[in-house]
Amino acid sequence: MAWRGDDEKTLEPDGAIASLSLGAERKFSFRHRKTRETVSVQLEAGSLLVMHGPTQTNWMHALPKTKKVRLPRINLTFRTMIV
Repeated sequence: MAWRGDDEKTLEPDGAIASLSLGAERKFSFRHRKTRETVSVQLEAGSLLVMHGPTQTNWMHALPKTKKVRLPRINLTFRTMIV
C-alpha cells in the first residue's frame, strides 16, 4: 500500500482509526508531511494499531511492498464515520 492519509470527508475530524492485523507480520511506516521523518513499526499477528488526534493531519502511512512475505494477512480497520 503506497503512502496515503485518511482524509475522507466522511471521517470524524481527528477521530480514532483502529487497525487490527491478523496473519503475516508486516512493516507499517509513518512519514511526517512536513519534515519527511519516517518511523516504522512491525505489526505482528494480533497487533492493534490506533491512530488518533493529529496523526492523520501530520503523518502519512504506508505498508511497504515486500517479497519476503509468503503468508496471508488480513487487516480489519475501524473508523468513526459521519453520516
